Amino acid sequence: MCRLYISKGPIDLSHALKLAARYDPYMPHEKKKHGDGWGFVAASSAGFLYYKSGLPAWEDPTAVVMKDVVLAHARAASPGEPLGPTHAHPYMVYTPDGRILFLAHNGSVDKTAMAAELGIDPSHYSDSYVLALFLAKRWDAPQEAFKEALQYVKTALNVAVLELPDLTAHVYTYYRGPREYYALYLIETGGAKAVVSSTLLRYLDLRGRELENGTYLKF
Repeated sequence: MCRLYISKGPIDLSHALKLAARYDPYMPHEKKKHGDGWGFVAASSAGFLYYKSGLPAWEDPTAVVMKDVVLAHARAASPGEPLGPTHAHPYMVYTPDGRILFLAHNGSVDKTAMAAELGIDPSHYSDSYVLALFLAKRWDAPQEAFKEALQYVKTALNVAVLELPDLTAHVYTYYRGPREYYALYLIETGGAKAVVSSTLLRYLDLRGRELENGTYLKF
């Protein structure tokens, strides 16, 4: 259970993310918070800045740096999943041909079955990190990689990926839980484009278009 956004262009969504992490009325859990760490990557053609923290996003004074593309995430860990800054999103992984993927995920997958497919011990990792490895291995065809991962979904496969070095944003949404919580929204304004978790719209003076369940988007 997490909140996330990926953006391209002149739009700062970081304050909305921190507010959504602090209070999320849509969250299907009584605590209504996403306080198990947070992180972001901000990238341009010249380089990238990557930050992860085990603090709740709203308690961390660190500001999200504005660059050409930003991916940010606030985490509410699934029961039994590892905690701490190491396990905050986004995760950084490499494709077989050397591209870098930063991945943020909302939902849960069967990491035991997915790790068995990869031949790794899942006990050291979060389910989302195992998912990142799974997708990276198949990244020659991103949309097909997401579809292959569907067989392991428990609640949702809401994923945002920033691909380097070409600064491409990839988004995939699939969920089985409550729509008001899991739906992702596309924002287009002033030359900027972003996809955000539903709760962020409560804290933005912007409108978004809901992405249909099962959508793959690249920009």
